[in-house]
Amino acid sequence: MKKYLLEDCLTKISYGSLIERGGWSAIREIQMDTEASGFRPPYMSFQTFWNFIEELAAKPLPPRIDRSLMSSKSGTDQANLTMALTSFGFTDSEGNVQTALTNLTATDAEQRRTLFGEMIRECYSGPMRVSDQSGTSAALTEVFNSDYPSIASADTRRKAITFFLHAARGSGLELSVHFPSTRSGSGSPGSSKPKKNSGRRKPPPPPGAGTADQQQSNGTGNSGAAGHSQTVILNSGGTVTVTYDVDLFAVSDEDESFVLDIIKKLRGYRSGAAAESTTESGGL
Repeated sequence: MKKYLLEDCLTKISYGSLIERGGWSAIREIQMDTEASGFRPPYMSFQTFWNFIEELAAKPLPPRIDRSLMSSKSGTDQANLTMALTSFGFTDSEGNVQTALTNLTATDAEQRRTLFGEMIRECYSGPMRVSDQSGTSAALTEVFNSDYPSIASADTRRKAITFFLHAARGSGLELSVHFPSTRSGSGSPGSSKPKKNSGRRKPPPPPGAGTADQQQSNGTGNSGAAGHSQTVILNSGGTVTVTYDVDLFAVSDEDESFVLDIIKKLRGYRSGAAAESTTESGGL
């Protein structure tokens, strides 16, 4: 059965017109057979993927997409982006830009969103069919099992489903009300929400309190079963306490970077404050 799509989700392509005097037309005829034609569902953060597409759209498109364009991202994100671009037919196996990516990035933000929604409907024809039938979350998992057998594990499948949900909803597609809900924001696959501390948190110590070692580092810290906590004594008075309970092996690269950035800033403030205190003491 013939279906219409933007670019090489799959095989046997024939293009129609693209943009005519501000109007929008991006049509192609394809014979579609999802797994047989090579579509591999991405399983990364959709927000990271879409941000990269927007970055490409903001500048002249190079003839080849390589990792030098992804230098600000982690190695894992770079590998996942490369795979996703190839899966959607935006690049070939060598990273060479395909017509689909040229067409997509040539539009404005709203048209880009609409056009990518058409790609989602075609690339994920099985999941979208389940959605149109008001299918359940279990039915969605079943169709991912049957349509994409190359997905290696249940965890990867869960992440691939999360990408699909964010991509479809972010493109304006209506999904079954029985499908899992998604949080707005990062669109990270499989990111579990931080657990709340079950016990009552101790109030932060007053300025100047703590042991000599704690005062020298200008901060206090503790860790336990409920999480980790650090309290910093501000130079101008008062305290700031940061508590986190995160499994760094489970969170996405984006969330991991966010948490570690907070920790680095906390350490940097403490180190700077300690150095300043030492200098002042030496001058007396």
